[in-house]
Formats: sequence, structure tokens, C-alpha cells
Amino acid sequence: MRCVLIIFLFVFSTTIGQDIENLNKRELRELANSQKKQIIIKNSQINDQKSVIENSSERIKELNQTKIELEISLSKYEDNLKDLEKNNISLIETIKKLNAKNSVIPELENEIVKLKDSINSINNLLFSYKSEDSLSIYQKSSADYGFLNNLYLGYSQIENQTFRLVPAGIIAINELNSDNSYYDENGYRISQFLSMSELKIGIQEKKKTFLTNKNDVKNYKKFIKDNNKIISGPNLYNLYPKLFPTFSFLKGKLLSITNDDESKDFLFSIKEKNTDEDLENQLGQKGKYFSLTDDNEKEYLLELILINNEVYLTFNFRKNSYGNEIEKLGVKWEITSNHETKLIRYYGDDYTQTANLESAESRLMDSDYNNNTRKYTYFPYENSDYYIECDRNYMSIWLVPTIYEKQVRITPGMFLFKLEEI
Repeated sequence: MRCVLIIFLFVFSTTIGQDIENLNKRELRELANSQKKQIIIKNSQINDQKSVIENSSERIKELNQTKIELEISLSKYEDNLKDLEKNNISLIETIKKLNAKNSVIPELENEIVKLKDSINSINNLLFSYKSEDSLSIYQKSSADYGFLNNLYLGYSQIENQTFRLVPAGIIAINELNSDNSYYDENGYRISQFLSMSELKIGIQEKKKTFLTNKNDVKNYKKFIKDNNKIISGPNLYNLYPKLFPTFSFLKGKLLSITNDDESKDFLFSIKEKNTDEDLENQLGQKGKYFSLTDDNEKEYLLELILINNEVYLTFNFRKNSYGNEIEKLGVKWEITSNHETKLIRYYGDDYTQTANLESAESRLMDSDYNNNTRKYTYFPYENSDYYIECDRNYMSIWLVPTIYEKQVRITPGMFLFKLEEI
């Protein structure tokens, strides 16, 4: 306060000192009040500046703290970046090592092929040694051979036995450089045996499933795909034994073929073609056939064929063989290259529509048009029943790829079976 008075006296004395003698008492009072107000305003401005300075100091402290925190974060990020660079270098080294190991794989595969060829050569050599002593073959126990081998060699006979038919392979046509005629000057159609281990099998099971959910109807293609199961060839019989019939013989004269709780009887005998001319045409193999005669005196011949010292029973799937009548021999499935499962819409007593995997999504659906979106909305028809159906069992057959062969779909000419006694 004393300081203020001093300032006041100084200002008062310097600005109007020369005129103060001319002022009356009232004017002096007004002048003093005006000077006090000016002092108050100046003090307020000084206080405001102090506040600004104090706030700026706090802000500077905050910015300094933020700077310290950012420097710490930057240091951490730099450490993380160094770690990532180290990991990247390690991954690059690992990839180089893996690429080096992968480059060896073709060489190893070639070695495996060579070893397999060597094993086959050794097996053939061993077989030739065994063949030199024919007596040793005939002295073997019949337990050393499968039933069909023993039957072929004359060690066993068909009497009162029941057998499972277990798939063992197929015979397909290899059309080398062929123009699809039987043969031409550039190539031949060669029959090739493929064991089950060389095959993958697609199974579509017979079914009729009612779709209760509207979303299931709209997503019907998923159900079609789900009914096509791909399995390895050796697992075919283990996973789907009911696809294959059983043969039950009575006194070697009557054969009952049973499949899916259905049974059909045939007169049975074994026929042979073993003249010198036959043996020459058959490359030295005995011509043996299962002869089956039905109630209409129609005969079916199932050939026994020898491949790599194994005897198989053949079912001929070629056209103009038995046609659709092969089902009478207990075969309740067909070979296909398509998705045979379909969506069926039933409306009324006899109205049906069908959609398959290639059909448009809107097929068999009712629709509404939305003017705002300018799009159709599809949904199942009212008063209609929708089923996923497959009219019978189907198989599609694929070749397992190797370093020599690509994966392709195969249409077999024959299915080969072994007989396993029950």
C-alpha cells in the first residue's frame, strides 16, 4: 500500500504538479479518485500477467514430462525394432535352411523310386528262384494262399461256405496316344490294374432327408456337397461294408447273393477254358469263370483273373456286358463322375422340381423384389416340401497322385474282388 501511495504521489506530482495550485478542493478529490482507479487497473493487469506466467510454467512442466515419456517410449520402440530385426534375420536364416532341405526332397523321391524298383527286382528274382522248384509250391499249405488262389490252383473247392466280397482294385483303360478307337497306328488302349491303395473313392449315399428349416433349403448346395465323402481306397470296405454283397454257397451248386437284406438265388458252377488255343489267347492263364444262372435261365459269367500272382473275381462294368442287370448280382451302386444328390421340391400330389449343384441359387425359390435396394429376396415356396435326395449309392473313383501320375477321375472297366470266408 505504501508503494502504491508513493507511485500515486509521483504520478500526481509529475503530471499535474504544475497545475495543482490552480485546482479547488472538489477537483482535487476527483483527480485523486481517477488516479486510484488507474492504479487498480494497472495492478489487475500485473496480476493477470502473473497468472499467465504461472500457467505457462505449468504447461512447460507438462510438456517436459510428455517429452520424457515420449523419449522413454521411443527408446522402447527402438529396442523392439532391434528385436524384430534380429527375429527377421533369424527367420531368413530358417527359411534358407528349409529351402535347402526342400531342395533335397526331389532327390530323396528319386531314391525312393530307385529303392522300390530294386525291391521289385529282388522280389522278381526271389520268385524266379522259387519257381525253379515246382515241388516246393505244391507242398505249401493251402493257408499260404487266399481262397481264390487256392481255388485257382486246385487246392480248394466250393462247398458250403459264405464269403464277403472285399474290393481289391479296378481295371481301367489307358489310352496311350489313342484316338479313342480300339487301336490305331499311333497308339493302343491298354488295360491297367490299379490296386485300392492307388485310389481315392468318393461316396454318395442313398438318402431322402426332409428339410424343415428354411435356411437349410436356401443352403441346399452345402447338403449336396456334404453327401459326397472322399475316402482312401483301402478304407472303402471298412467304412461301407453294406455296399458289397455276400456270397453263400450250398453244396457248390446253389449261390445266394445277399445285399441290403435282399437275397437272390442262382444255380452255380465253375466253367473253364483251358485248351491250348485258349491258354495261348489268355497268356498262359487258366480260363476259370463263376457261372450264375437265374430263374429266367439267364447266365452271368464272373471271370477269375490272375494279376501279380493274385487271383481276383471280376465284375464287368463295361457297357454291353450286363447293362443295368448287374444290380441282380448284388451291386447296389453305380459309378459316376457327377454330384448325383439333388434338392427336390414337392408340391401337391405329383408336382416336383429338381435342383442340383450347378443350378442357380434362385431355382425352386419364390421371390420378392425390393424397390429400395433393387434386388430380389429368395425364400422357399409356401405349401411345398423340400428334400435332399440321392436315389441310390454312387461311387466316383480318383487316382492318387504320385511323382509320375496326376490326380484324375477314373471310369473302371472292371471291379476286382477278393473272397473272405465268414
